[in-house]
Amino acid sequence: MDAKNARRGLAVLLGWAAGAAPLHANEAIDSVNNQESLAGGIAPLHASEVAASAGGAPGVDTASGTRFVFGYEAARTRTLLGIPDLYTDFDLTLGVATLRYAGLDSAPPAGAGQPLNQAATYVEEELRLRLGKSFALFPARRWALTPFVGISQKAWARDATATGSATFYDQGGAEAGVLAQASLPGQFVLGVDAAVGRVLAAVITDGAGNQVTAKAVSYALHLDHRTFPDWHQRLELRQGTLRYAPAAGSGVFEPQRTSGLTILFSVGGEVSVL
Repeated sequence: MDAKNARRGLAVLLGWAAGAAPLHANEAIDSVNNQESLAGGIAPLHASEVAASAGGAPGVDTASGTRFVFGYEAARTRTLLGIPDLYTDFDLTLGVATLRYAGLDSAPPAGAGQPLNQAATYVEEELRLRLGKSFALFPARRWALTPFVGISQKAWARDATATGSATFYDQGGAEAGVLAQASLPGQFVLGVDAAVGRVLAAVITDGAGNQVTAKAVSYALHLDHRTFPDWHQRLELRQGTLRYAPAAGSGVFEPQRTSGLTILFSVGGEVSVL
């Protein structure tokens, strides 16, 4: 085979490969991972409190209700420090709710205290930053896998009208997880992420400045649709759980806190990769 025919054969082979493995599949995932978006949704919440000084026996308090949440998210995938396809994701979420708070108005030994069942105003704020490395999978590049590590900060406040005071909570944490994405027909991208973490420092200020630690688990499922070249819609389902492990005698704490199934709808636009 002469050089001219070899070049023709190579051109045909590259053209076939381009048709068999269209670049738009990987570009669809890239467009999702280089996006800024605004979100709104609803999120059930359930938390329970136990008096550690009572040996964790009687007097369990519960707080439950539905939060209205609003968020901003910025994701980037770029080359940094010579490393290609580094993924960063910044997420800020704000929430408000009226909860039903039931249990006892104090946490003395033997479960004494006056019963209460009241509405409580609740506000929260959460920041999350994730850093990972994205890998395209299979020849068609329709799949991507992104292991990541992350840090977070969260704070909430809840009134306590029965006792004439409010409860404030603040925590920092770290996590590790993985994000899996698939490019689907019709400019859809399906994503699933899961993470496990630990609260590194947390304080509940209810008059005693109690300190607690916790283990955290979170899951998310999101479906993104690229309607226009620079316009996306996304439906996201999240769920998270905290399980607290305070020091003995720390007073009132929350041994379990579940976000329930958070439903978010977001709109956003693509950003240039720097």
